[in-house]
Amino acid sequence: MPVFTKEELYSTKGHMRTSSLFVEKAALERKPFLSLRAQHQTETGISLRDYFIHYTINDPTETVFAEEVFGEWRFWENLLKCKWFTPYVEDWRREADIKRKAMAFQAILKEVKEDGRSSFTAAKYLIEEPWKEKTKAAKAKTKETTKEAYNSISSDIERLKEQGLLQ
Repeated sequence: MPVFTKEELYSTKGHMRTSSLFVEKAALERKPFLSLRAQHQTETGISLRDYFIHYTINDPTETVFAEEVFGEWRFWENLLKCKWFTPYVEDWRREADIKRKAMAFQAILKEVKEDGRSSFTAAKYLIEEPWKEKTKAAKAKTKETTKEAYNSISSDIERLKEQGLLQ
């Protein structure tokens, strides 16, 4: 069952509401109930931004969000066509992407800390920092640092292989 009802989302004539849904944009012909801001930044309205980020962190396609909040993809698609709405959604998408990457980063750190099967690859990823934009000089330095880090443990790896503890 969607968060919002058809009666809330559509006019009495059956037209999809857009700007009239939002306290920041409504001309007050019909009482707005949504806000474009985070819940802690608004005194009136339910934060559509918060719903968006909550659902799209785990589903960047926005399908689950559209179905759970509006009951259908078509309503969300129509809202996305509004030029005034585009900057808000772009900001929300960036924030959801950042939060999604933070979750992935935490998983990589956990792999390293727990010395899991992929801990070497995860550690290498953390050392190389591919998520950061770099100049050619910085990339070369990172590559050198990675080589140094590997060289510092390569004797240990060889010893463990000789002892039959690593393959």
